[in-house]
Formats: sequence, structure tokens, C-alpha cells
Amino acid sequence: MIKAIKNRIFIKKDELPEKIGSIYVPKSEGQYAPPYSGIIISVGGDIEDEDIKVGSRILFHDLAGTEFKYNSETIFSIRENDVTAIIL
Repeated sequence: MIKAIKNRIFIKKDELPEKIGSIYVPKSEGQYAPPYSGIIISVGGDIEDEDIKVGSRILFHDLAGTEFKYNSETIFSIRENDVTAIIL
């Protein structure tokens, strides 16, 4: 198990589809990329928003955070203020 500290949030990022029906979706990055989504797997103790909790689905921009490997899984680490929306 891995635990986030302070104002950090660990996320399992959703994969962007390569294809929707017969249309290929470009995987753009940078300034014009769409927001990304994921499921929160760990929340640090300094998170102020009560809606940010383990199991919540959130949106965040692709330039936010850091990606790392843990137990052969890809985990994404962002700060609380990098969250753009909580999907209810």
C-alpha cells in the first residue's frame, strides 16, 4: 500500500480511448489537451475539500502532477489545487 502525504492525491488515471467507433482519437498533450480523469486511491492529511476522498472520480489537467510506478502499477500524483472537478 502507498499513502499520500500533506496536500498530495494519488490517482489511477483513466486511459484515453484510442478509438471511438471507427474514429481514431488523437492523444494530444500540452496546452490544448483535454482534462484527464481518474479514481483517487490515496489522499494526504492536509486536503481541505471534504469531497476529495478515496474512490472519488476527478478531472485534472495533463500538465499537473507526476507519474510513477508502484508494484507494476502506474500511479499519478497531483496536489489538491490541481483538481479541476469532482465527478459525482
